[in-house]
Amino acid sequence: MINANEYGFLPENTPYKNSEAFQKAVDEGGVIQVTVPGIYKISEQIEIGDNTKLVFCEGVILQRQASATGINGNAFINKGAVCGEYNRNIEIIGLHLKCNGIESDDFGVNSRIAGLRAQVAMIYVENLKIDDFECHGLLEKDYAIQVSAFKNIVLNNLYITGNKDGVHLGWGDGFVISNGKFCTFDDPIALNAFDYATSNTHVGWIENGIIENCVDMDHNTTTGFFCRILGGSWCKWHRGMQVQHSDTVAVNGRTYRVLMNPKDGKLYTSYNPPCHEKGIMEYDGINWVVVRNSEELNCGCRNIIIRNCKLQKKRNIGIAISLNYDTYARSYYPGCRCIPQSGITLENIVLENDIDILFHSNYPTENITLKNIDFKNSKLCFDTVPKADGIIYPDVEITANNVVFNKNSIQTSPKHPIKICFK
Repeated sequence: MINANEYGFLPENTPYKNSEAFQKAVDEGGVIQVTVPGIYKISEQIEIGDNTKLVFCEGVILQRQASATGINGNAFINKGAVCGEYNRNIEIIGLHLKCNGIESDDFGVNSRIAGLRAQVAMIYVENLKIDDFECHGLLEKDYAIQVSAFKNIVLNNLYITGNKDGVHLGWGDGFVISNGKFCTFDDPIALNAFDYATSNTHVGWIENGIIENCVDMDHNTTTGFFCRILGGSWCKWHRGMQVQHSDTVAVNGRTYRVLMNPKDGKLYTSYNPPCHEKGIMEYDGINWVVVRNSEELNCGCRNIIIRNCKLQKKRNIGIAISLNYDTYARSYYPGCRCIPQSGITLENIVLENDIDILFHSNYPTENITLKNIDFKNSKLCFDTVPKADGIIYPDVEITANNVVFNKNSIQTSPKHPIKICFK
């Protein structure tokens, strides 16, 4: 067991010296403790390797400062993130982090990893545990925790406040998010198998997850949803295709995305297929970023349980399965087939404020289970995206057990029909 204080990680030291000392301790691997209470200023990104457990004892608070290099990275990241190699068996226990007006710089075309924008950023990680985590002061860009390309993660006992997403997951298999308190302007929890190219490092299925015992804390302003679920569908690259920012293609054994300016809404004609193996390269004036080393054609969420959660914040929509179709992203490339989101269970969801629509989907969806829910004045809504003409919406099969609807609870579109089985 290593005590980071003995390496020079101390409350009275400068941010750069503390970062350097803590990184030196973390590089040893194993269990690294911080035992001296106090506020520790850090300015540089801390990189964590395999078989490493960080333990911050009671009274230890980390406060971010501007980087000495002039470019702020993530507060914490796994060592394999940049090179795309998996790290295994990482634990972070008791991390209490104050953002202090600092977030990661340059997450666009010039970034090391496009779409990686979080205080704690983990991609290519297996067996990750974050427990007793607090993060306060999120600004408008960085998430508190972002994890993608993951296998088996546990995020427990969280308290997150600020302006951006609390927990933002991308492609991965096996997760638990439990005992979380969230007071964020944007989504407390985002299961974004597909998202803007500047918001996600990967595209791919998010599967086999549990969200439980979480609270969407009340606040007078908000956007987004308590839980946002995103899927997407695209095609193989073909010469002359029209693409825009965040469009996705499969070609040359890999999956690529367009990384351009979303604000101009411009379409670009692609004449030459992207073929680079890593990072970002330009072809025909189009920036393409590699997001998978396989030819995927769709992504989404399946086998997800959301249970024992309290919605205390007034929202338009509580839980949403969304299809984006704007200048920032087209979840659906015209002519493609959307694979339905499926196996979504909502259980013991308590509405403690006005939620206009508890559950909304405008993406093809199948197999929804509702248990022990009183909708009060809220709704269950299934509709479509008019701009994304051509999408086939299957019947949504809903199993309802001990569910109380009001007379206006269910809203559907003729193109997105539902079948409810009451038990």
